[in-house]
Amino acid sequence: MDVAEVLREHWDLKPARLAELTGGMNSATWLAVADGWRVVLKSVGADDTGFEPGLGLAARLDAAGVRTGCPRPSKRGRLVELVGERQVAVLEYVDGVELGDTAEDQAAIGDLLGWVHAAAGLEPGATADWLKYLLPFEECLDLEPWIRPAVEGAVADAVALGPLTWAWLHGDPAAEAFRRQPDGQVALIDWGSAMRGPILYDVASAVMYNRPTYVVPSYLTRRPDLAAEVERGLDTFLRVRQAVQAGYFAWRITNNILTGIAGPAENAKGLADARRSFGV
Repeated sequence: MDVAEVLREHWDLKPARLAELTGGMNSATWLAVADGWRVVLKSVGADDTGFEPGLGLAARLDAAGVRTGCPRPSKRGRLVELVGERQVAVLEYVDGVELGDTAEDQAAIGDLLGWVHAAAGLEPGATADWLKYLLPFEECLDLEPWIRPAVEGAVADAVALGPLTWAWLHGDPAAEAFRRQPDGQVALIDWGSAMRGPILYDVASAVMYNRPTYVVPSYLTRRPDLAAEVERGLDTFLRVRQAVQAGYFAWRITNNILTGIAGPAENAKGLADARRSFGV
């Protein structure tokens, strides 16, 4: 992709400097800089149905007061332009320091996640239907004999919880998605995994990536109304989260998907980590 040409043609931006960024498992990104502005161009596959809705959520939350790296509309007023077989968006660059392992930073993760869920609440949906959307890896679950029983067991336990609280979810709240700004405000970026769903999925994801000792109490300080639901369902959704990891890495291995990693060994490690979490 000719990134400079895409920026000129679709956003009327003429960068003085471009730098490819690393780290995206399912996307390609570049930093574009000129006098007075910095943006990130992000590209995903044409079949990524969650890309544009996630950008719309980022825009709404940014307008509500959280820095999100919100999308900049193209010349035609679109959040996403189709370039060849890729979806492309331009996002405002968010500087700042990635949150780390300190108690203060970990508490900030829980607090901001609770704020997002409160600001983006939804009417509950059907957990069983949502899990079918979340786990579209049916043909890959027999890659190893433990995967299908682990995934199906996690799904059954989640459905058995009954009705749950829903919101728009970030989907992948690892610490590196949270950036402390010079004024102390915390930004939350990288909305490519955003979706509608049970809040327990985001809480479980935050616990998987971070330190539950600080994340969960901080989240519940922001959302005390969800204390009973989190206590009842968090362990179940931790298994759901690991089921997603298992299905995702089984899919990557089956299809030899190597985007965002150095080689096949990293996919194998992701699947092995999921297996350990199930104790099999």
